Amino acid sequence: MKTMMIKTPTRMIKLSILIMILLIALPLLAEDMNNSAATYIRMGIGARIIAMGEAGTATANDVTAAYWNPAGLTGMKDIEFSSMYSMNMGLDRNYQYAALGKRFGFGVLALNWIEASVDDFQGADVNGNDTGTFSTADHNIALSYANTYKKMSYGVTPKFYLSSLDGETETGFGLDLGAKYDVNQYIESGIMIRDLYGTLADDRIPYQIQAGVTAYPFIGVTVAADLVWEQSEKPGIAFGGEYWTSIGRDPEADSKLSVINVQEKNTWADVFSNFQTGVRVGFDTESRFSAGAGLKFRNIQMDYVYRIGNHDIFNDDHIISLILRF
Repeated sequence: MKTMMIKTPTRMIKLSILIMILLIALPLLAEDMNNSAATYIRMGIGARIIAMGEAGTATANDVTAAYWNPAGLTGMKDIEFSSMYSMNMGLDRNYQYAALGKRFGFGVLALNWIEASVDDFQGADVNGNDTGTFSTADHNIALSYANTYKKMSYGVTPKFYLSSLDGETETGFGLDLGAKYDVNQYIESGIMIRDLYGTLADDRIPYQIQAGVTAYPFIGVTVAADLVWEQSEKPGIAFGGEYWTSIGRDPEADSKLSVINVQEKNTWADVFSNFQTGVRVGFDTESRFSAGAGLKFRNIQMDYVYRIGNHDIFNDDHIISLILRF
């Protein structure tokens, strides 16, 4: 008679881990928060995910995942570098990002930097007298770590905040946690807690929870949806879609060789066959519409996004970003 063994379902174990991560954050619900603390850290990075409505929790799988969900870093190449620049923000504002990630035997590490600044503020004293201009700058420096266990990926990002205003400096710390699970070849799920613990000087930074699902129904097509909840705010939803295709003919689809002419000559068709282009659209419950495009050439990827800001003062966003893979 054979002995029957009962195995604990691995999916239940993984789901329990995700629930435990959420439960860690619940005690913070009762605390008062200053939702204006480090607001720039919630502006998003990378033109690709922003163009997809910021639905990046289960979508990001390159070095930019250090921001959207550090667990997604397990999908990157051996070494990746990324940078971003926001154009024409208005009111002398600047917003920039850079990251460098590498695979190691013990997992993936990525160093990230985000900077938001405003130049030429007009100062005044208590009597309203002009005191000249000054600037303000906020920096976030983070080191992300990610690894995998079977079909689950997990990641953690300790962060250092540095804020300067007219010569005065404040510092703080934050911690992000994330996990991803490959349901099958068509669906991925993810969860991310930004600033599970976050402080800047005497202020607590509100945490943000994002849970998302990304599907790949057809070759080249990606659709994603995220549920976003920031402390003291109402939950919101982000949607996005993307389509990638090759430019020109596929070199593998027409591989016939002439036995007489073995000399190959580069043509524009040959060059363009190595290019891929992508188009994206996105929307969130803040009624922000975004659209963008991307271009890949071997290990180089460039992306652009236009995002409607729906703000009475600030301009709409025009963002370009770059990813280099080695």
